[in-house]
Amino acid sequence: MALEITRLLATYGEGMVLHGVSLSAEKGRVTALVGRNGAGKTTALKALMGLVDTPGGQIELDGRRLEGLPAYERARAGIGYVPQGREIFPQLTVRENLELGMEANPEVRAIPESLFETFPILREFLDRKGGDLSGGQQQQLAIARALVARPRVLVLDEPTEGIQPSVVSEIGRVLTRLKQDVAVLLVEQYLEFALDIADDVYVIEKGEIVQHGDPDSLDQEALKQAMAL
Repeated sequence: MALEITRLLATYGEGMVLHGVSLSAEKGRVTALVGRNGAGKTTALKALMGLVDTPGGQIELDGRRLEGLPAYERARAGIGYVPQGREIFPQLTVRENLELGMEANPEVRAIPESLFETFPILREFLDRKGGDLSGGQQQQLAIARALVARPRVLVLDEPTEGIQPSVVSEIGRVLTRLKQDVAVLLVEQYLEFALDIADDVYVIEKGEIVQHGDPDSLDQEALKQAMAL
């Protein structure tokens, strides 16, 4: 399983935000896209999901071209998306949130038992409203909702945002396990977390990739400058 993004452009209104971004994510690896606020990280994920205009470039999932498809078709093609801020449905129960995630894959007719092995707390809270969960529990629900449709790529935007350290560590362990089954593409500003779990790191600055490599091979001085506010 492989996701390939090639020379991707993205715009907001009149302004060009991404200037030819290329990156790949493969099964068996956690791929991290890091950079300071405003560098283009979230825009890159929204461009991948068809949520912003992309006047140029290619997006391929296992050889299938996705650019031009609406967001729901990209989800059905096998991209599970966990947006920044989680965006669970607070008035729906945990069970109902998970059942909505099943809509991306008609072949999934029941919530997989494996989800509760990965996130045991969700079984306990199946009938609790999503809005009543803690921030960390909501993040687990958001990841589980993306996984319920059995995606080929799991895409996460700032999964550690607003989460207590113990849950951050657990999310890191979960993502490290999940990469055996899906390609994981992670946007993250918490650099220590990203470098700890990533096999492959792309550094973005002003809408362009300025560094790429495994965590140990990166130019640390250039990385600090790229992450500085």
